[in-house]
Amino acid sequence: MGSDPNEARNRNASRRNRRRQSTPADWTGVSADAIKSAIVAASNAGGAIRFGYTSDGGAYAVGIYGDGDPYTEFYTPSEDLDAALLDIMQSFIDLADDLATGKVARTGQDTQKRGTGRK
Repeated sequence: MGSDPNEARNRNASRRNRRRQSTPADWTGVSADAIKSAIVAASNAGGAIRFGYTSDGGAYAVGIYGDGDPYTEFYTPSEDLDAALLDIMQSFIDLADDLATGKVARTGQDTQKRGTGRK
């Protein structure tokens, strides 16, 4: 390449800047009904949801607790977060139904599917 010792660093910084979102994530633009529905479904299933942002503020971070090991889903501002929250809501509704019918058993913070050997 060139003789500039900073060339590789500058190239990497340029790539990172291109990957950054031009519009930061902002929860005020997300449907309050979608947020509320996800919270209610999670609570009814004995779970919880954490709402936040990535460290750079460029994406939403949604923590899921109660359907196995806790995990975080990340969404960019260009994604349909209302639809994502409704999917999360439906997953918790399905979990609550499975718990009520005995298809799964809750063991501590974990949920074990009965008869499948899967979590």
